Amino acid sequence: MKTTLRAAASAALAAGLGLAALAAPAHAGGFTKVSDGERIAGGAAVQGTFTVACTEGDTVFVFASITQRVSEGRIATGSDFEQFTCAGGTAELTYDVVALEMAFEDGEAVFTGFIQECRLDTCDAGSNFPLEVITLSE
Repeated sequence: MKTTLRAAASAALAAGLGLAALAAPAHAGGFTKVSDGERIAGGAAVQGTFTVACTEGDTVFVFASITQRVSEGRIATGSDFEQFTCAGGTAELTYDVVALEMAFEDGEAVFTGFIQECRLDTCDAGSNFPLEVITLSE
C-alpha cells in the first residue's frame, strides 16, 4: 500500500513539475559583446553592434545607452531600443544612438543596457548589461 501511495505521489509530483516547466517565465537572455562605436554626423549619433543570447521564439526587448564625458565635464548621452523575435542562440543587433544634448566626441564612452524576454503573456524579470567601456571614433 505504501509503495502504491509513494508511486502515486511521485507521479503527481512529476506531472506538477512538468506543468510548472510549461508555465515558467521566459529565460532571461544575456549580453555577450559590444563593438566600438562609429561617430556619424559630427557626433550627433553613434552606430555599432552588440550581441545578445536569447531563447528561440521569445520576443526580446533590448534597451541600450551610451554615456560619455565631453568638454568641461559635460555629459553626452543617448539611447536605443530594439524589439525582435529570437531565432535562437545569439543575435547581433545594430545600435543607433542619437545624442540628446551634447555631441559625442572621439574617445572612451560607457555602453550599458537592459534585456528582457517574453513568451506568450509571461516576461522574465530582465537583466542589466554590465558597464562596458567602448571607444568612439569617426
